[in-house]
Parts: sequence; structure tokens; C-alpha cells
Amino acid sequence: MKRVSPGTAIAVAIAFAAGLSSHVLYRRWNPSSPRPELISTDGGIAAPGSGLEPKSYPVTYLPLETRAPLPLEMPLLPARDVEKIRGLAGSPARVRGRIFRVGHSAKSNTYFLNFGPSREALTAVIFASAAELFEKNQTSPKSFEGREVEIHGQIKDHPQYGLEIVLENPAQIKVLN
Repeated sequence: MKRVSPGTAIAVAIAFAAGLSSHVLYRRWNPSSPRPELISTDGGIAAPGSGLEPKSYPVTYLPLETRAPLPLEMPLLPARDVEKIRGLAGSPARVRGRIFRVGHSAKSNTYFLNFGPSREALTAVIFASAAELFEKNQTSPKSFEGREVEIHGQIKDHPQYGLEIVLENPAQIKVLN
């Protein structure tokens, strides 16, 4: 038979004492309420079998607030107007332009839809989670290369990657030609 070390025995005893004391304190601070069948309609406690009905409480249902759809009056900007786009960073907008190049990171399965040859140009980003939605919609992000598109979403001015709009849903991009 294996012997229990004194350190292990002390740790088990401390854990047991902590559990017991928390149970005692919980029971003291949260006294059990009387059974619902023993509560009379005036809030007092009734004897079992006295014919009094249990106390009930009205229940109301309030649905969670749904996110409002993006307003239709979002500004429409040309993709080449980088300064106007940068001025709207942090707010939603629609951007129209031709996709210059579609880059793909195989490591993260992320697509980059570049609207110009340099880092200064706007980039639409499709992360792996959204790429699955595009594939389910039978739309390959590579098919946007060279096409005139209109995208909408939140403009971000990323300190390392520049201006970008993250596309989380295929409905955020529309091919114009």
C-alpha cells in the first residue's frame, strides 16, 4: 500500500475545510425559501392542504435587440480616392472600383482583394471563416480579379496593412460587370 505524503494530506484537509466553510456560508447567506405550494396568495405561509393557490409571478418576454441593417445612404466612394476613404476610417461606406489583384495566403486561407498595385490602395480582406461562406455560395474570391465591384463595410485604417474593409459575407460584394 502506498503511503500518502504529509504535504498531500494537508492539502486535502485544507481543500475539504475550504469547501465545507463555503457551503456553510452559502447556506447561511442564502436561506432556502419555503416550497411554492406553501405560499398563500397574500404572501404568507399557508398550511399544506389548506386549498390556497401557490403564488405566481407574471412573466414578460422582451426579444433581444437586433442589429439595424446598414443604412442605404452610406457614402459611395471611388476606390482610387484613398484620402476620402481614409477620412471615413471607422465608419461604414460603399466603395466602387476594379480589383487589381487577388492575393491568397495559403497559411491562413485569407484572400486580399487589392484595388491598386501599392500598399496605399484599399484592400478588401476575406478571412478563412468568411472564405467558407464564399465557397458555399459558389463564388471564388479569385474570380473577382480584374472585375469592377462595389463593396460595403466598415473602413479600417490598419497601422501595418493600410486601408482595408473586411468582407464577412458574400452579400458585401457585388460584381458590376
